[in-house]
Amino acid sequence: MGTVTAMNTARLPQVRTPNEPDGARLSLHELVAAGRRQAPWLAWTAALVVTLTVGLTLWQHPLYEARTTLRIEDDRTASHPGDLLAALRAPATIETESEVLRSRSVAEDVVDSLALNVQVRDPRAARRGDVFRTLRATAEVVPGTYVVRRDADRFDVRAPDGREAHGTYGTPLALAGVIVDVKRPAPTSATSVALSVVAAGAAAAALRDALKVSRPQANGAIVSVTYQNTDPVLASDVANAVTRSYIARRNGFQRQQAHAAIEFLQTQVQTIGGELQQAERALEQFRRAKFVIEPQTQANEQVRRLAELRARREELAAQRSQLRALLARTRLPAESAGTWADFLGAPSLISSPATSGLVQQLSSLEAERARLLTWRTTADPDVAGTERTIRVLRARLAELVASQLAGLDDGARSVDTALARFDATLAQVPQVELEYARLRRQVDLDTQLFTLLQTRLKESQISEAMEIANIQVVDPAIVPTAPVGPRRLFNLLFGVAGGLLLGALVALVRESADTRVRSRDDLARLTELPLLAAIPRIAASHGRRRQHESAKLMAGRLVTRHAPRSPAAEAYRALRTSLAFSSARRKAPLKTVVVTSPEPQDGKTTTAVNLAISLAEQGQRVVLLGADQRRPVLHEVLQTARAPGLSDLLDGTAQVEAALHPIPLPVHATGALDFIAAGRPVPNPAELLGSAGARELLRVLAQRYDVVILDTPPLNAVTDAAVLGTLVDGLIVVARMGATHGEELRQAVEELDRIGARVVGMVLTDVHHSEDRYGYRYGHYDYRETEDSDDSAASSAAQ
Repeated sequence: MGTVTAMNTARLPQVRTPNEPDGARLSLHELVAAGRRQAPWLAWTAALVVTLTVGLTLWQHPLYEARTTLRIEDDRTASHPGDLLAALRAPATIETESEVLRSRSVAEDVVDSLALNVQVRDPRAARRGDVFRTLRATAEVVPGTYVVRRDADRFDVRAPDGREAHGTYGTPLALAGVIVDVKRPAPTSATSVALSVVAAGAAAAALRDALKVSRPQANGAIVSVTYQNTDPVLASDVANAVTRSYIARRNGFQRQQAHAAIEFLQTQVQTIGGELQQAERALEQFRRAKFVIEPQTQANEQVRRLAELRARREELAAQRSQLRALLARTRLPAESAGTWADFLGAPSLISSPATSGLVQQLSSLEAERARLLTWRTTADPDVAGTERTIRVLRARLAELVASQLAGLDDGARSVDTALARFDATLAQVPQVELEYARLRRQVDLDTQLFTLLQTRLKESQISEAMEIANIQVVDPAIVPTAPVGPRRLFNLLFGVAGGLLLGALVALVRESADTRVRSRDDLARLTELPLLAAIPRIAASHGRRRQHESAKLMAGRLVTRHAPRSPAAEAYRALRTSLAFSSARRKAPLKTVVVTSPEPQDGKTTTAVNLAISLAEQGQRVVLLGADQRRPVLHEVLQTARAPGLSDLLDGTAQVEAALHPIPLPVHATGALDFIAAGRPVPNPAELLGSAGARELLRVLAQRYDVVILDTPPLNAVTDAAVLGTLVDGLIVVARMGATHGEELRQAVEELDRIGARVVGMVLTDVHHSEDRYGYRYGHYDYRETEDSDDSAASSAAQ
C-alpha cells in the first residue's frame, strides 16, 4: 500500500488497551468534558429554580409574628410532701400546660371570638381591619365565598347561596351567618372584597398547626405563645386570645372542681353532724340511766386501762369491718360502687388528707364524666381520658384503704395481746364503765371528724372564689411593626444553591443514562479493537454543525480534497498509515476494505471518501464503490450519475468500464481514484451483494486496483455490510463521538465476530479536543496560506 514515512508514523494515535487500569477512565479532563456537555441542562435547571424562587418570594406578602409569654409555676410544692395527690398531679407540668394551650377547645374559642374561619381572600394584600369595623361568624354560617361591594353611600353583600343584602356604613349587617360592619372605602382601596368562609373545625385545625408554643428556657417556668399572619393586628389578637381562653378555661375548671368539692363536703358535714348529735344524746342518756358522773374517778387506774382496751378492741373491729366493705367496693364497677362519701365516714380514713383529696377528685371526675356523657359518647377522647383518670384514682384509693386496713389489723393484734394478759381482770370490770368509754370515744371521734370537714369546706369555698395564682401573663402580645418574612435574600441564596444542586443532579442523571461513545477509552472497552484514527470535528458550513449529512454538506467534508492541510485531512492520512501497518502485521495486503458504522450519521461515508482520496494521494490506484443501495448519496457528493452502477454490474446489465467514473484529485496527488455508484434501485440489496457475482466483481477490481473501498449501510439497520464483510480482506467500523450508542456499537462488533468478518479496527469521528483526554489535535500548525492555495488548485482541478 505504499511507503510509510516517519512523519506519518509519529501521527499514529496512542490507544489505551483494555488491560490498562480502569482508574484512567475517570480523569479531570473527562469530568470537565461531561460538565461542558451537560452545562445547558444545569444552567436551565438552576435558572428555572431561581426564577420559581424569586417568583414565589415576590408573590408572598410580608409575614408578621406576635408573641405573648406566660409564667406557669408548678403547684406541686403547695401539696404535702407525702400526699399521694402530688404524685397523681406529676404529669401536670409546663409541658402539659403547653399542650393545653394548643388544644382543640382553646383553638375553637379563639376561632369563635375572632371569626378566624372568615378570611379576606381578595385582594390578598387587604387587612380585615382596613375593610371591616366588625367581622363575626355565627354557628349557622354557610361556608363558601362572600363578596362585599362598596360604593360611596352603601355596601352590598352576596352569600354563596346567591342571597344578597344591602347595608349602610356604620350599621352591622347579618347575612347567612356572617355579621359585617363595613368601613367606607378610601380612594385607593379596592371596592370589591371577597371573603372565604370555612368550617370552624377546619379553621381551628389550621390555627393549631400555625400556633407555636415553646419553652424558651429548659429550666424556666416561662411559656411562649407565637403566631404569624400577614395581618399584624390579627396576629397580636390571636396570640392574646389564646392566652385569655387558656386562663379562662383553667379558672373555670378550678371553680368546677371547687364547686363539686363544696357540694360533697356540705353533704358530709350534715351527715357527720347528725351522727355527732346522736352520739352525744346516747352518751347523755346512758349517764342518766346508769347514774354515771365520772367513771375514771370511780375506778382505779387498772380498771380504766382494761375498759379502754376493750373499747379500743371493739372500735378496731368495727373499723376493720367497715374498711373491708369499702375495699370490696373499690373493686366493683364504677356504676356499682355507690357514693364515695361513705369513705369519709370511716374514722380511720377521714383523718387522712390523701383520702379526702382522692374522694374529692373521684366525685368531681365522675360528675365531669356524667356531664360529658350527656352530649358525647364513651369513645370520645375526653370521656375516655376522664375514665382512665377515675380508674387510676380508684386504684390509689384501694391501696390507701388496704394500707389503713393492714394498720388496723396490726393494732387489733396488739390489743388482743394486751387483753390476753388481763383476762382475769376484765371479768371484774363493771359493764357500765366499758359502755361509757365506748360512747365517750364515739363522741370524740365524731367531733374530730365534724371539725375536719368544716375546715375542708371553708378551704374549698375560698378556692372557688380565687383566680388561678400560678398562671400569670408576663408580656401580652403587641402589634408587630417589622415583618419576619419572607426572607428574600435567604430565599434567593437558597434558590441558587438548590438550583445548582438540582441542576447537578439532572446533569448527573443525564450523563449516567447517556450510553453514547465519549472517548477512545469507551471504544477500547466496548469493542477491544485497535483505534486506527481519531478524526477531529469538521466544522459545517456557515460555522454550524448539522445533524443530517446532506449531499451538499458531505461534499464540504471532503477535507482531503478541499483542505488537504487541515487537521482532519492529516487525521485521514493517519488512518491510511494505520491501514498500512495493519497490512504489515497481517503479512497480507488489504486490497478490499468495507467501511461501515453501527448507526446512521456516524460519518462512514465521509470516512470512506476521504480515505480513498488520501490513498490516491500516495500514488495508489483506488476504486470507491457505493455499496449503500438503501440511501445512496455518493453519486450526488461526487457529482456523477447513479446508473449504471454496482447493481447494474451485479445483475449483468452493464460492464465495468461503463460504470467507472474518474474523480478529480488535488494537484499534488500521484495516484488515481475511480468511483462506481450504487446503480439502479433493486428490491433485494442484501441477496445481490452476497451473490457470486459480487465475489467475482471484487476479485476483478482487486486485480485492477491497489485498493477497493466499499461504502455500506449501517450494520444495525440492515445486513448489507455484514454480508460484504465476509467477502473482503478487512472491515473498518466507524463510530462518532457523542452520537454512536455504546450498546449499538457492541452489538455490531459482536455480530461481525459471529459471522467471521475480519475487522481491521475502529475510526472515531467528530473528535473535539475539549473532550479528548489524550489531547490529540492537529491544530497547532498554521496551514492557512497553504490551504488557500490548495483549495484554489482543487477548485481548478474540479472545473
